[in-house]
Amino acid sequence: MRIFIMRARKAVTKPEFDMDHLPKEGKMDTVCAAIANSIWIANDMRRDAVFHAVLEGPPYGPKVITFRGAEMKGMWHDERSVAGYIKDALRRGRDLRLNEEAKVRVGVGVAKKSFERLVWEYAKKGVQLVVLDEKGADIRKFPFAKDSVIIFGDPVGLPGKVEQFMKQFSANKVSLGPRILFSSHCPVIVNNELDRRNL
Repeated sequence: MRIFIMRARKAVTKPEFDMDHLPKEGKMDTVCAAIANSIWIANDMRRDAVFHAVLEGPPYGPKVITFRGAEMKGMWHDERSVAGYIKDALRRGRDLRLNEEAKVRVGVGVAKKSFERLVWEYAKKGVQLVVLDEKGADIRKFPFAKDSVIIFGDPVGLPGKVEQFMKQFSANKVSLGPRILFSSHCPVIVNNELDRRNL
């Protein structure tokens, strides 16, 4: 299972965000593109992929929007359509209490949950944690487990305190190559590497 966690520090959490100006809504366009690149492939969806977008912007953050490829049906992968699913999730989850979750539609859920709580839940299950970092081990040499949680940030990047937080879980740092990539491209590289290994 490939589980992606994207920490979107500026992405807005109001359901009334402007669909016509996604970059101005806390880089929501990047979030949508990353989701599409994680879950969809030609003529199908990745049934072994899960994507958690942790939206931390105003006014109702943090909110975790989850897409589960194994369950999703009849959904479009363009940025505007994905933004529509996020809008529905934020509307459904506006009044959730801390750590409360709700179903939005088949394969899509929303929770009032922090990044730290989400990571802790996976660490508690013993799933391999991988943080994408330019100073990490080369992805082509890294020994991925069958189930991995891949953690990365939006264009703002992960805050410095994340490194210290992740140390308690013995998280691994992995680099995707010699150049810094767009956040939305990272899932493509990871998925391709895992595909080649039949993981």
